[in-house]
Amino acid sequence: MDTFKHRWHQLPISRQLLVLVNAILFGFVVSFLLVDYRLRMDRHLNEKQIALTEEAKTIYESLLVAEAHGGEAIQNLVDNVCARMNTDDSPGHHIAADWRGLPYQAISHGHASDEMLSAMRSASESIDTETKANGSLVVGVFTGPAGTVYISEKRSAVVGATRRSLLIQMFAVLLLGAIAAFVVSAVLRQLIAKPIQGFVSALKSVASGDLSVIARTRSCRELSYLADQINAMTEALDHAQRDHRVHMEKARQIQQNLRPKVNGLVGIDVAELFAPADDVGGDYYDVISLSDGRYLLCVADVSGHGVPAAMAATLLKAFVSEAAKKSSSPAEILTDVNQRYCEYVMMGHFATMTLLVVDPNRRNLTYANAGHEFPFLQIGSETPVRLTVGNLILGVEDDTHYDEEIISIGDSARLVIVSDGVTEAFDPSEEQYGTDRIEHLMRKVPTSTARELVQEFEKSLDAFRKGRKAFDDTTLLVAQLR
Repeated sequence: MDTFKHRWHQLPISRQLLVLVNAILFGFVVSFLLVDYRLRMDRHLNEKQIALTEEAKTIYESLLVAEAHGGEAIQNLVDNVCARMNTDDSPGHHIAADWRGLPYQAISHGHASDEMLSAMRSASESIDTETKANGSLVVGVFTGPAGTVYISEKRSAVVGATRRSLLIQMFAVLLLGAIAAFVVSAVLRQLIAKPIQGFVSALKSVASGDLSVIARTRSCRELSYLADQINAMTEALDHAQRDHRVHMEKARQIQQNLRPKVNGLVGIDVAELFAPADDVGGDYYDVISLSDGRYLLCVADVSGHGVPAAMAATLLKAFVSEAAKKSSSPAEILTDVNQRYCEYVMMGHFATMTLLVVDPNRRNLTYANAGHEFPFLQIGSETPVRLTVGNLILGVEDDTHYDEEIISIGDSARLVIVSDGVTEAFDPSEEQYGTDRIEHLMRKVPTSTARELVQEFEKSLDAFRKGRKAFDDTTLLVAQLR
């Protein structure tokens, strides 16, 4: 039953209306025909019984005249009348009489028998007209002082003739009912089903992002009101979407303006790839000039993306900038940032971050990591290595203290720092970009500017994704010591 209800509710309204309307009309027509058939059959049988009774009365009068010529004249009269009546119009017609104590039956058609006379007498003993029409005979009876005249016809013959007439009428009624059902279904489709289908189509267009669609109908006041409400809703959604686009564009511009300037740095060449998955993203990178010609490189990734992640990333930028004024140690900066992040950001909005302080003059770097992707370091033409010192992500425990490591980098070195939007990029077959491709590309392009290496990474990512949309923010920072 539940399966039937589910399938029924899944049908379009045009088909539901067609089934319901035709079922109701069919039930009404069938009920009408059944009741009409019963009433007409009873009426026809009753009319036949009355006609036979009138005929019996007429024959009674004729027998009064014929009895003056003896019993043979009575028999001849009965035979002659019955012979004329036994035609296609009166099949099974039979006449009998109890006249002056003697029985007479028509013998011209071969229906005469004691059983027939007994059946006709039994009918005459019933006062109820309907009862006289039951059984196998329809009997008309007239009784006078001289005797009783019985006239019968086969009930099956009367019913058959009546049924043929009724079947023709029933066929006509069914035909009219079918025409009426077709007309009603067409009208309901035009007035109800078609406008509602138009509303469904309009709502599907709205759901797919097309807010220019307009719902129209001239069916009735109620559906016109519904169309007006759909149009009002669509217009409101269009206004809200335009406002949203304006606000998101402003947010994007603000986030873009917060990006650091990486041109014209002394002793270091820096370039970046920054591609939020939405208008704004939760990835954050920074390049901050410190004292003595040192630079602080930072890449962070807030969980999620969109406006909430972008707001948390903006806070991280402020926390890092403030902490860098008090210390140049990556570990101390991370410790300070984590304390403030736990204080101001809602629980559950975790972030990862890696900080590197590069000293072009002393040719070394110091780094610390809070659960972020390990940076890649390539010294000269050597194989790239990962900087694997790290601690807990930001936003978990406010008393976390971070460790740092100092590495000598020699005359030539380059760093590649990425967010997980790079290593966890997917192609259409669900394969990840991974870290091996990053190391391979760094070995493949041994000498180039930071911008050229970023461009090579961008081409590699685009070729790998094969048109698949990025589901996470993509950030890649390249720094080369000159």
